[in-house]
Amino acid sequence: MISIIVGTNRKNSETLRVAKYYQKTLEDRSEDCQILDLANLPHDFVYTALYGAQNEEFNTLVEQYIFSVEKLIVVTPEYNGSFPGVMKAFIDGWNPRRVFNKWVALVGVSSGRQGNARGMDDLTNVFNYLKINVIPIKPPMSQISDLLNENNEVADDGMKGMINMQLDLLLEK
Repeated sequence: MISIIVGTNRKNSETLRVAKYYQKTLEDRSEDCQILDLANLPHDFVYTALYGAQNEEFNTLVEQYIFSVEKLIVVTPEYNGSFPGVMKAFIDGWNPRRVFNKWVALVGVSSGRQGNARGMDDLTNVFNYLKINVIPIKPPMSQISDLLNENNEVADDGMKGMINMQLDLLLEK
């Protein structure tokens, strides 16, 4: 099972559309996957689930989508030159011993030209600190409104190739 994390709590985000594209691509390869949209986290989780506090709803989500899987795909938009704070707060709720040696593929999303490249670097550093293995291919999905068509498909053959190469590497782990 692979969990696809929508790394923003913005409702109906472009990031969710990218996650659904990844889900369809994996399902076309007969891979089991599930999506966790951070928009569905408990609204008060920062106060009720972190730093020793217990929130059963949050703990159940983390168990199902993070701890019980071996591989993750994290799709995050660019917010203020990096990745969203809600994603960092979500990661802060993980037990580092339970994520050690997992594999993660990162995808950056932006409306501009960088595809959240800096945010992917920042997120890579966080995952390296947690000893989570990061797939080296990180598709920078820039100008996202032009990249995904109305059928939620990637319209650029070069980007499709990069995504497939990234997934090939993740699936062989």
